[in-house]
Amino acid sequence: MENNQDINVSAEEVQIKFTQSAIDQLLLIKENDYTVEDLYFRLKIDGKGCSGFDYALGYSDLVDKDLVIDVPNSGEQLQFIMDPFTAYYCKTGVIDFVQDFEENVEGFSFENDAQKSYKGKFFKDETRNPVFK
Repeated sequence: MENNQDINVSAEEVQIKFTQSAIDQLLLIKENDYTVEDLYFRLKIDGKGCSGFDYALGYSDLVDKDLVIDVPNSGEQLQFIMDPFTAYYCKTGVIDFVQDFEENVEGFSFENDAQKSYKGKFFKDETRNPVFK
């Protein structure tokens, strides 16, 4: 298998939106948590099941070949990062922050606009796989 860092995708192709709740939480973390001061907020594909991809969101170091993307409408210099593999499959969608104490749910979530396209064994159709440099 080829190295996912050689996938031909650019930051300009990524059009992910952030809810105001997600932006507010990122700003709160940025202002109050010194442990993430030199880290970036990352969206990554964390696995694949029958219903499509699973996603992980959190803070990590910038890695060579990561795409650095401005958070739209943040009014701040907020940025997030994605590896090229994730960026290829997650070009559009919404990142939200949910806090529901009654349901015991708290955290960031990502809804991929193309999630339905990645159900089952979609990767067997080679036209749907990344183009490598």
